[in-house]
Amino acid sequence: MRIEALSREEVATAARSRLYRLLVQGFSYPDRGFFAALAGDVFRREVQEACQELPFALDLPLEGLTAEGDYIDFQADYLRVFEVGVGSPPCPLYSGLYRGGRKAVMEELTRFYNYFGLSLERGRGELPDHLTTELEFMHFLAFKELWALHHGQDPSPYRRAQVDFLERQLLPWLPQLQARVESLQAERSPEPSTPSQVKGPLRRGPRGEALALPPFYRSLIAVSLAFVAADAAHLRSTLSGDGGLLPVERVSHRAAGGEQ
Repeated sequence: MRIEALSREEVATAARSRLYRLLVQGFSYPDRGFFAALAGDVFRREVQEACQELPFALDLPLEGLTAEGDYIDFQADYLRVFEVGVGSPPCPLYSGLYRGGRKAVMEELTRFYNYFGLSLERGRGELPDHLTTELEFMHFLAFKELWALHHGQDPSPYRRAQVDFLERQLLPWLPQLQARVESLQAERSPEPSTPSQVKGPLRRGPRGEALALPPFYRSLIAVSLAFVAADAAHLRSTLSGDGGLLPVERVSHRAAGGEQ
């Protein structure tokens, strides 16, 4: 699919798909190549270019999407904040730990993935409720929407799926992740406003050391939350008056005998 052959609507859809993929890269375990892309301002420029092609305004400062200093320190901060902790990391990237009933959350996510012919191999990659898995799924759905547009097919099933996934899965917990990240900057750790399976002090690492989150991740989470909220609103507007069933609703309808 050549860029010059795309319509304006297709270019915007491609930008949305691309931005989801960039967010996947941002939240993945940082290797040296990614750190070099941050330090060289390559990642920030790619995000900026994708934002410029979006079908809605996303006016956010992107200056924080860079890194400086030592790669080993950056990597260690990622591990201390997102991966390692007593009982649970300070800011885990698993949605089931924020929403309660993690098993049920992962089962619902797996139904989403399976509905579109996707599956996660046990022992390979992240779990169904990891943020990178959820963002990768949105990248996939947006690309399927682009493919439908480019081939003159109806894109609305993929748009309904994206709205459903954003509103059921990503939007309910990303604000909580952002709140926990922001609390790392506070003098004291505030108590969670809602019950959560995420426990333990927020400002201490596994050896009791004070935590300081790299500015990159604070910026990345802010950009991610603003983008998914704006994207959900945009997709809803494209479906105004559309009476089609969303994916999970369709599965339930079928189970109830509504479809043969």
